[in-house]
Amino acid sequence: MKPRFHPPLWEQRRICIAQTLYQQRAQSVVDVGCGEGNVLAFLASPGPNDEHPITQLFGVDVSADALRTAHERLQPGAADRRDLRVDPLSVRLFHGDAAVPVAGVRADAVVCSEVIEHVYERTGVSALTRAVLGGYRPALALFTTPNAEFNVNFPALGYGTPGARFRDADHKSEWTRAQFAAWAGAAAREFGYTVELRGIGLAMRNAAADFAPCGGCTQMAVFARLPGAGPAVGAVTGDPPRPLPPIDYPAYTQPQLGAAALLALVRGVALDIGDGPRGFRADRLWSVLEVQQQFKRRRALEAWLGAQPAFTRQPDGAFTVNA
Repeated sequence: MKPRFHPPLWEQRRICIAQTLYQQRAQSVVDVGCGEGNVLAFLASPGPNDEHPITQLFGVDVSADALRTAHERLQPGAADRRDLRVDPLSVRLFHGDAAVPVAGVRADAVVCSEVIEHVYERTGVSALTRAVLGGYRPALALFTTPNAEFNVNFPALGYGTPGARFRDADHKSEWTRAQFAAWAGAAAREFGYTVELRGIGLAMRNAAADFAPCGGCTQMAVFARLPGAGPAVGAVTGDPPRPLPPIDYPAYTQPQLGAAALLALVRGVALDIGDGPRGFRADRLWSVLEVQQQFKRRRALEAWLGAQPAFTRQPDGAFTVNA
């Protein structure tokens, strides 16, 4: 069997990006060089942090064809219109040079995933770095790019030989971990950030006996803006990116049920999902969309359960339905 990543590398990359955004409570995200919207589509699904949900997504790319694909795939589907999400979500896409920040767009985080290897090292990387860290000036910025050293595990690429090739014909460069660290450290110092480097895709299933551990197949830099860091600095100027038609996901906006109806709903769901005789856990109750729509936030549900005579909290944190 051929060596492979499990989950696939693209999925590991998107999971790592999403988890970092959730952990840092980002609620608005710009995807610079969004392409066909792969990362945006992943982030459009409601995440686990209900206290700080992502409600605004922005994407910018130079390819009109890729953006058309992104605009189509990011449209709300039948399930989105039927199963109304708790929080609204707006998606705004822009056609233009990723190195030119979109005027008026400010976000908690910027993602630049698998982009810097597609631009020329001396001019393009510098302009892109300045646009993200100096122009958008987010509290959090994530960059991912291939780790060139990992190519030794792909014999067809001939890593370390005169005929070595990049992973993709469009790549202008692929950096080693030392090169990536040097760029990230310099960028952090210039724009007032800390930076943490991570590896994604550290191992492969069915790897060859001579598999060389050399970090992740993808490397990620996580930039966090320093407290008191200065305002936005001049970014590369050029034609401003042009907006595509807006995309808005419908959300549940009905008022909460009356007390009796709400109790009947929760009691019925609790009995359906119970872990044992009349017992259930709040996290399982929260996983039911109708319950989320009524309470909006997990802590509101837990506070309500604790105040209801119809339910009793057990020492292990579970609840029982009183007769």
